[in-house]
Amino acid sequence: MGGFVFDLDQNPIGSGDSFTTKVPRLTLTPRGVALLAACGYLPKISEEDILDKSKSDNVSKLLSVLQALWMLAQTISRLYSNLPITLLEVNTLAHIICAIIIYALWWNKPKLINEPTKIQGNWVPPIAAYMFMSSQISGWKRVKPGILKKDWIDPEFSILAFDCPSSQKSHLTAVAPCPLHGKPSTSNTLSTTIRAVPTMRALTDTGSFIKRPSAAFNSSGVLLDAVLSTIDSRLESSGDLQANRWALAAEAVMLYPAIASRIICRESIQDREVIRWFEPTVEELVDDTIGNWATGNLLRAMSGFVMGMVVWSASMAYGGVHATAWGGHFPSRIEALLWRASSICIAGSGLTWILINLLARTFPWFKAYWKQVETLRAHWTSLISLGCLASLCGLAYLLARIYLVVESFISLRNLPAAVFDTVEWTQLVPHL
Repeated sequence: MGGFVFDLDQNPIGSGDSFTTKVPRLTLTPRGVALLAACGYLPKISEEDILDKSKSDNVSKLLSVLQALWMLAQTISRLYSNLPITLLEVNTLAHIICAIIIYALWWNKPKLINEPTKIQGNWVPPIAAYMFMSSQISGWKRVKPGILKKDWIDPEFSILAFDCPSSQKSHLTAVAPCPLHGKPSTSNTLSTTIRAVPTMRALTDTGSFIKRPSAAFNSSGVLLDAVLSTIDSRLESSGDLQANRWALAAEAVMLYPAIASRIICRESIQDREVIRWFEPTVEELVDDTIGNWATGNLLRAMSGFVMGMVVWSASMAYGGVHATAWGGHFPSRIEALLWRASSICIAGSGLTWILINLLARTFPWFKAYWKQVETLRAHWTSLISLGCLASLCGLAYLLARIYLVVESFISLRNLPAAVFDTVEWTQLVPHL
């Protein structure tokens, strides 16, 4: 398991700081660790402790890398000597390159860690409460229309706003300036009187979390005070736990500038008045457990564009290596054409993804259009066309990957005689 955790059932202060009964332990995500470091509480772990957790020694890693390099050296030698290589060797070579890169990046990576690093201290409850309320583990499921995600878990922060006394507002406005619509208002017909969001009861001396104002107005723009309750039926039923959780999270906002910078100022115009409130940013900071693969929207939370660039660049490289056998020996012409088409399909899929994201980052109009497509708000002709195209491309990619593996083996039925020749110098080097 490993990682950094908050043990909620081992609170050093006492039961008065309990804020949830959902889970006994919270595991920090990469963003949670970054926020903890920004608050100045990242534990110092020595290199000896990291090496002690590694269950794989350098000798076994070195032997694996040497075997992979030997295969790579043989392939390069055969090409230099104008000797043919089989499609199985090409397929193996693509995986060898990936393996060498992984070993280089993960050489000192701990493996098979059973126990995590526990984070303890009197400062834990406020930060843990804030991270809990920001993450999906605190929320409830609902259906959200869209192509990429239909089932969504709304964190507790998704319905809350932060309010604090006027004397404390400078603590937030310093990090979250809030001019009207991004510019100072110069209109003579609009009253710019700012009235505070009403709070049902103060949970702390310096600030509190309340229901968002956007959920506190009906269709006629009338303020519904009854909606501004400190208890919400979608959240945990225990009022004391919820009130304590909100108070602890509000304390974290006022204590740590790194957390205060995540409170965004929002505005809404109601009856010619500007309603201003502070809205917490929703981030996936903690979870009950963290697996080896980023799930539960963690991949998008960890700079999805960068992660996508790495994944799809690897796909381009994988297809490119198989394309090196373009003029190689194939049992039939059909198999040669299918191999070339599969290589282009795999490499082209990565290139297409990168181009789409680059266009979205370069041209705002394209980003807006793509957002409409993802949320199923684009014209039906665009949705049908792109849906069919995406389905065909996905099916083609799957079939291409399967074909490259299958063809690598069935091509062994018809090989040129030179395949069985060896490079002379390779016989003089002892190897496994």
